[in-house]
Amino acid sequence: MWGALLRRGGRGPGCLRGLASGGPPWSQVVSEAEKIVGYPTSFMSLRCLLSDELSNIAMQVRKLVGTKHPLLDTARGFVYDSRNNLQMRGLVVLLISKAAGPSTGDISFQHNMVSGIYSSQRSLAEITELIHTAFLVHRGIVNIGELKSCDGPLKDMQFGNKMAVLSGDFLLANACTSLAQLQNTKVVELISSAIGDLVQGIYYENSKSSEAQGKGNTMDYKKLQAAIKAGKGVTSAMDLCRFHGNRALAALEGFPPSEARAALANIVYAVTRFP
Repeated sequence: MWGALLRRGGRGPGCLRGLASGGPPWSQVVSEAEKIVGYPTSFMSLRCLLSDELSNIAMQVRKLVGTKHPLLDTARGFVYDSRNNLQMRGLVVLLISKAAGPSTGDISFQHNMVSGIYSSQRSLAEITELIHTAFLVHRGIVNIGELKSCDGPLKDMQFGNKMAVLSGDFLLANACTSLAQLQNTKVVELISSAIGDLVQGIYYENSKSSEAQGKGNTMDYKKLQAAIKAGKGVTSAMDLCRFHGNRALAALEGFPPSEARAALANIVYAVTRFP
């Protein structure tokens, strides 16, 4: 069934229906996509993460060992995460770059291509991952007012917050510097807009959380789970996911048939498949 769907190209409003159990597993989808782009994307931002400045930050973060500061979990995830692939954004950038093919306007840059991808496109993929990593680090800030004694000493948690802010800012600054070096105003505009959307979403999320806490609301997860099952929220969310998946598949039709386009379609099918 999976191959038949790919051959049909994912057309039609119901093309993502019936994908509850078919298709290759997520790890296989990612592994095959990485082979197409030329190297494992798990090392996408390694060049920056191994810099002297960030190595010094990592030494400071070691002081948080023994506490429950979320920055530690974020740092561990950069080294090893068996459940999720943290480099998907860069992988998608590389796949789209390869699916689009080489530029027909100027052939002088052909020597900069590796596995059908320009060096500037690989840089953009790394920048995308650095921005995402910076926001992950920034989200590792805890609310000091909600700490419990078992979370760790207050001074260590405050220190962890400072490290989350500074290290996240460092990564974001590096990403912006690399973005400027691409010397492409259109790309800078698009990435800047994406950063603005990310910040707006985080502030909206935090404001809603603070509003709920201000009213003294306590979350009853059993009642919440029962309400979700009784309503149409889950079904609506799945339909919305499939809707955007169909739009992504329609956009892929603008690319010529290739392994990269098929890999992108596989990713769409994988993320819109529900148990």
